[in-house]
Amino acid sequence: MNRLKDLRRQRGMSQEDLGSLLGVQKAAVCKYEVGRVPLPNDVLVKLCDLFDVTSDYLLGRDEMVTPLFKQRPSLPAGFLPVEGAVGVPLVGRVHAGLPMLADENISEYIPVPACDVVAGEYFYMEVEGDCMEGEFIPEGALVLVRVQPGVENGRIAVVRIGDEVLLRKVKLMGTSLMLIPANMRYEPMIVPRDAAEVIGRVVEVRIRGL
Repeated sequence: MNRLKDLRRQRGMSQEDLGSLLGVQKAAVCKYEVGRVPLPNDVLVKLCDLFDVTSDYLLGRDEMVTPLFKQRPSLPAGFLPVEGAVGVPLVGRVHAGLPMLADENISEYIPVPACDVVAGEYFYMEVEGDCMEGEFIPEGALVLVRVQPGVENGRIAVVRIGDEVLLRKVKLMGTSLMLIPANMRYEPMIVPRDAAEVIGRVVEVRIRGL
């Protein structure tokens, strides 16, 4: 049994409220909740985004938050535990080649309030380049990424195309994706969906020193 009903009630939403957000009738929400109708992929993505949970958690496959790294290495000597916080790994760089999401590529752990990273997998990446400065994401900023295989229109995501990783606003166009920069110096890219892999959605931007 999926957790849709529980998540909806935790938010104080009625089936009509949720149906309105999803663009479906109350009857469809009822069928989703009792499992009479499987959740369509586009609805699943919307629900994960709305409730900020993974698809596995929503579908009842996970009982708790799943860490991005199954076996974390010991924390670096410079990491100081913060009460009520967890250490989110900083790995790789955006637009700097293939991001290596592996233990040996963790440069540090960044403390984040535990309540901000529930029911999901998260990591930080450092931004390279000025493609998204119009969204107040300058070069050198750290973006907190929630791992998920898809995003809604207009969301900023980390997307992998071949051996390159890009930070772009994503627009869905049938069987294609438009990857939109936030800098007039750069042109949008349109690529087939099967040629691009959405790694995750940006949920926070952190500027060092601020």
